[in-house]
Amino acid sequence: MDIAGKTAVVTGGGSGIGRSIALALASGGCNVGVGDIEGGAAERAAEVETAGVRGAAYEVDVTGEADVEALAERSFDDFGSVEILVNNAGVLSRPGPLLETSASDYDWVFAVNVRGMLNGIRCFGRRFAASEGPCWIVNTGSEHCLGVPHLYSGLYTASKHAVLGLSAVLRGELPGHVGVSVLCPGLVDTGLWRSSERRQERFGGAAEADPASAAVTQLGMAPEEVAARVVEGIRDETFYIVSHSHVVEFAQRRWEEIAAAFEARAPRRPGDEEYAVENVMARLTGGE
Repeated sequence: MDIAGKTAVVTGGGSGIGRSIALALASGGCNVGVGDIEGGAAERAAEVETAGVRGAAYEVDVTGEADVEALAERSFDDFGSVEILVNNAGVLSRPGPLLETSASDYDWVFAVNVRGMLNGIRCFGRRFAASEGPCWIVNTGSEHCLGVPHLYSGLYTASKHAVLGLSAVLRGELPGHVGVSVLCPGLVDTGLWRSSERRQERFGGAAEADPASAAVTQLGMAPEEVAARVVEGIRDETFYIVSHSHVVEFAQRRWEEIAAAFEARAPRRPGDEEYAVENVMARLTGGE
């Protein structure tokens, strides 16, 4: 998909990977609306305009569908049309074992990382589906959803598996002119580790960030490198957008374990396809 002359909206675009994606899209000739719950959106929009394209800033809490619907309505009104959504807003709770996580930890992480993602999918996806020209949705997942076993970040890992699942279903349900990508970056030098400092009261309130996470994160890939791969992924119409080459080893290890389980407990036999859902549905609807 050619991004030149198109318009994108990037949630979580005030900093980190979102900021870099917004600027990379602008450098490619794309107008960009920058959405964020906190400061930075206006500054990013001004940066976008230095590339010679239009920029706009929006304050948005992605956990509220009304907020995201307002973002969609305003951005379509401001730009005339929007063709690209980068669903990038996300949070990371303080590291700790799953047995010690709280209900408020779960509510917060899933409200932002999953419900916020779904709000964007619905509010923008409906408009994209009703349009005639090519459109694209990028959902930010993580290396976690490809098999990297990050201990002590179970809620974040679970939320990113949900992002992968939503994205896989979405690309099959949307009409052909609307494409989907899932971005699966590894360690990136961003402020994600400070998410807990900005946790809203309704989700338990702010907490001190983990200094060890800061030390690790600061050694990560530059967000500009990830953003460049996002632009390439949209142009090449790629479902999986990846950035850290070593992650393939974890993905392969996961698949090998799955394949071994099938070989040991459910090897292929003639007639197995009888229980495939698509074949069952075909029989129920009178197909072969």
